[in-house]
Amino acid sequence: MATRVSHNAYGKHRVRISKVRRPRQAPPNAERHELVEVAVDVELQGDFEAAFTHGDNRQVIATDTCKNTLYVLAKDHPIDSVESFGRAVAEHFLGRYAHVEQVDVRLVEQVWDRLAGSDHSFVAAQKMTPTAAVTHRRGESPAVVGGLERLTIAKTTESGFVDFHRDEFRTLADTTDRILATEMTAAWRYSAAEADYAAARESIVAALLERFTDHYSHSVQETLYLMAGAALAACADIGQITLTMPNKHHLLANLAPFDRENENEVFVVTDEPFGYITATVDRE
Repeated sequence: MATRVSHNAYGKHRVRISKVRRPRQAPPNAERHELVEVAVDVELQGDFEAAFTHGDNRQVIATDTCKNTLYVLAKDHPIDSVESFGRAVAEHFLGRYAHVEQVDVRLVEQVWDRLAGSDHSFVAAQKMTPTAAVTHRRGESPAVVGGLERLTIAKTTESGFVDFHRDEFRTLADTTDRILATEMTAAWRYSAAEADYAAARESIVAALLERFTDHYSHSVQETLYLMAGAALAACADIGQITLTMPNKHHLLANLAPFDRENENEVFVVTDEPFGYITATVDRE
């Protein structure tokens, strides 16, 4: 039977790197540090087919080499944003190895907040997880996507859901006052060749959060669209944003068996099943 390799890629996943940015102008305990931590996936595509089909490893850059390369690049790069570090990784592999045709880099940042104003103590922040993805193909400009995961937000009023489709399977009642809660994921695609990624992220996140709060939500779908539009308006360097906003249900608890009236105060929080809403919004 004749077979062929139609696609191949390989690399190193979940390379966890932390870096302490040190001014080195005083003893360690007398200077102000910055702590950054990122988990990196790097995948290579190119002239590697012979390793699969003939056991010929001469073109294979070992995944251990990929791992070590990330540590060296972390030494030389300030890691001022996950996007800029991802670009540096992709550019290194394309520049160093002529037989590599495409590099895909995915990055997830663990955010550390300064603890009690200390110069060198930190606490892990759980508010959200910054992410980035860089695809760089030889002869083309890199495609950079910034994003975030696990941004958990909620509003306790100014949200409802009425006049939705009615048939024999519907049991959910209309409501004009409900909790809207979600654990949002976002990914925005940069259209500019160069961008201040850290500043862009700050303005995008600020716009998303402000828009979440400033309107009556007729549905998660409407709020998602308004938030996406606000992000695009806030950052001219992006041309597209995808938001995923699963509806984290807060269901009114039945207190009638206990002779209590539940005046929209006590809720049962459910993780599963959950509503799933996503959309991609482009700049016109």
